[in-house]
Amino acid sequence: MTFNFDFIKQNSTLVYELLCRSTRCTFNELQKSCNLSNTDLCLALANLLRDNRIKQNRDAEEIYYVCA
Repeated sequence: MTFNFDFIKQNSTLVYELLCRSTRCTFNELQKSCNLSNTDLCLALANLLRDNRIKQNRDAEEIYYVCA
């Protein structure tokens, strides 16, 4: 499998901007808002987490993402 890093970066920017406008979002909320496939959203989130631009947290019910 080859990766298009420009496409991942573009999706990461979309996800990051949405997260910064929100208090927090779950994976499903991000997927609905960004209209990305599971794979594309996972790659965007992984890229943002690696760069420490977002944080992944968990409460009693779900995993959610916030801007760092």
